[in-house]
Amino acid sequence: MPVLEVKGLSLGFEGKLIIEGISFAIEKPSFVAIIGHNGCGKTTFFKSLIQSHPYKGEIFLFDQKVNGSQTSPRQIAILEQRNLVNFQIKVKDIVVMGLFRGKGFFENYTTLDYERVLEILEFLGRQDLYEKDFNHLSGGEQQLVWIAQMMIQEADVYLLDEPTQYLDLYYKKVLFDLMGDWVKRFNKTVFCITHDLYYLEKMDGYLLNFSQPDPKPQVLNNECLEKNIDLILKRKPNKIF
Repeated sequence: MPVLEVKGLSLGFEGKLIIEGISFAIEKPSFVAIIGHNGCGKTTFFKSLIQSHPYKGEIFLFDQKVNGSQTSPRQIAILEQRNLVNFQIKVKDIVVMGLFRGKGFFENYTTLDYERVLEILEFLGRQDLYEKDFNHLSGGEQQLVWIAQMMIQEADVYLLDEPTQYLDLYYKKVLFDLMGDWVKRFNKTVFCITHDLYYLEKMDGYLLNFSQPDPKPQVLNNECLEKNIDLILKRKPNKIF
């Protein structure tokens, strides 16, 4: 049974059709790298999956059709490109907010909730961040905190939109290793929009190139990467002024 299936999916942005009639299915568990030139619809595709952008066609999660009028499906957790916090807050309080959708309107976070926060930070090897002020952390550490918030949701499908965009080489590797662990150890399906194609060489999974007119899942290997990098480069201008 596919974890995700789209049939005849079309998406537009600012009156322009950017994805037209694509259909494919992804089995669980899988790692799926989504690549392509800027403006080809990668982020818009994610928004359609969480029902925050209109689309034509059909989307199925675990063989259940997702209604376009629904709010974000509970099986999906998303890490968007840039998350800013402009006030003082501890790491533990940011991470525990990942449980918000499962709480009643006046229901507080419990001791067990915070114990789960600590367990996830320990899994990430950064339990030392638990009581720290989020705004005093490095960019890589802040991204790990957002990752922890996503993990605590215990979703079946994780969507990560350029998660390594602002990270140094060390934290880029940490995040790609972590995504591989989610698939192999925890039976998750991970979709990752990325321009860091170097790190995909060691990933097991699939590649979706949205620079293609009709993107289909391709098995990740060196030959696949070389072919798709060439395709993306051909869409760029020959000269930069």
